[in-house]
Amino acid sequence: MTTPFRLFSLPFIPLKQVLDNFGPHGILILSLCSQRSKSIAVSYRGPSKDVKLQLTATYSNIYALANDFNDIWNAIDIKDFKNIELPTLSSGQFQGVQYKMHEDCLVTFWEDKLTGLLEIGKYAREIFNRDIYQIYVGGKDADRYKRLIEWTMDTQEYIKDFIYIENEHTHDQDLDYILENVKCSNLSLSAKPSENYRPAKPFVFNLCKLHILNSFWIKPEVLLGINSKIIKLEDSKLTSQDFNVFLKHWMTGGCSKLKLLHVSVEEAVNYETVFDGVEFIERGEDVERVLKIEGEHNISMIGGADIKGPGDNITATIKNHGENPKHFGMIVWPE
Repeated sequence: MTTPFRLFSLPFIPLKQVLDNFGPHGILILSLCSQRSKSIAVSYRGPSKDVKLQLTATYSNIYALANDFNDIWNAIDIKDFKNIELPTLSSGQFQGVQYKMHEDCLVTFWEDKLTGLLEIGKYAREIFNRDIYQIYVGGKDADRYKRLIEWTMDTQEYIKDFIYIENEHTHDQDLDYILENVKCSNLSLSAKPSENYRPAKPFVFNLCKLHILNSFWIKPEVLLGINSKIIKLEDSKLTSQDFNVFLKHWMTGGCSKLKLLHVSVEEAVNYETVFDGVEFIERGEDVERVLKIEGEHNISMIGGADIKGPGDNITATIKNHGENPKHFGMIVWPE
């Protein structure tokens, strides 16, 4: 007969060493075993809690709590599994919730999977002693992701990353809701509003990173209001004249946070128009510089045209992408 290992009888240091090897999945499962194990999971500090908590609600039938996009805990609609007998959790607020294990992931079954995801998010914040890092939503079910956004903003007021994916058609009012209510550092949007969409309210993007696919709705006046460190726009309708106006705006102190601008456009960039009325110094192919931005790959630029910013030590370089004429790129170098 095997004698059970009395984990909680270990002194503090050996217990911590054991928990250090549990990983986030193990810490989560441990917390659900009993009230005592939950208390130990909450008080534990170590590498098993080195996580970036993500809540995902997309097209699939699974809503998930994840870390680095590896699912830790899923919420599934129970009506799709009504004829299956499953065990139930016995601890705390999840008592009676049906579950199963799939590899290292805890799968739970709910009458309303979004309610389940919100309960999971609330519990994860308590166990891991940190806020939700990222929200990833997609699909046409606006009422559901609005509930998720509202809960997140009410709970922690701010989120590091927000990603929205809708590859078909996005109602204008749904995109307005996201732009007006999500408070984040990094915003990634793949939305298709109406062709003549205009944001309902004027706004300024004070972000670290903004990445917009289908950015046809970003008009010149909107671009001038984006004061973000990294700006990436794809499928843009901005023109060479718009970039000329943007450069002059930046040279007089506008968009002061900018370090990197990448825009893919419909029409080839005309650099004579871009530099009209702008003083610049052309750099040769023997000049290579590297931009280092935390969390991004290093970006190397050879040659290019340097323009002076609003301060003596601020310089931006615009690269003539002859091999890719439908791309506009600008790097602002550290002082």
